[in-house]
Amino acid sequence: MRQFTEEERIARVWDKEEAKKVLFRNMYYMAGNQRQEALDRLWVQEPAHTATASFGKNWGYYIGMDEIRRYYVDGNPFGGKGTMNCHPVATIRVEEAKDGETILCQWYNASYETREVNGELTALWVCEKGNADLVKEADGWKIWHYFIGTDVQNEAGVNYADQPVDLPDAENPVAQEFGEPTLKMEAYITRYNYYPYPAIPEPYETYRPELGCGPEGNPNYKA
Repeated sequence: MRQFTEEERIARVWDKEEAKKVLFRNMYYMAGNQRQEALDRLWVQEPAHTATASFGKNWGYYIGMDEIRRYYVDGNPFGGKGTMNCHPVATIRVEEAKDGETILCQWYNASYETREVNGELTALWVCEKGNADLVKEADGWKIWHYFIGTDVQNEAGVNYADQPVDLPDAENPVAQEFGEPTLKMEAYITRYNYYPYPAIPEPYETYRPELGCGPEGNPNYKA
């Protein structure tokens, strides 16, 4: 195993803190409805990365920055009066590649949203597993792949035991908001308890697609 010098170890600690700052800022941009600013400031900008950038949820992936913008900015459901959302980054694990070029992150959050459902403002509790692959560009760490796996969504003020489980997509407000992704697939399946994708980040030498939270890392992915 490679032994890092003291200076290298300090630099790697700094890298991890900078990567966490990117994800924390992304959460505040999301809550503040500054989605275009998030894409401009926090996501990849170099052509080598923009074509393979991805934003995934349970139902598939938007691939490429143009497609991500179509979903995340053009299809933003939180612009109306009374809507709001907060998706904090908690219990985060950060693992930097030995080559120092990429960082894999995973966290878990208890979130809330108020969105329109069938024309009515509806408050939801949402429990999610979050993952991000960050890559080092000329001006710092950038989000390359981002994945949110929804485990539970529960209408506020309603007994969870009284609500239907595993709603069909047509009745699922989070699925409806996700729309028609570039790659439509069952990406995160929680019908049968805990789902092992995305994997908890472990030490690694250099980035390989199967390690990350993009589509190639998903066990259900078919080229």
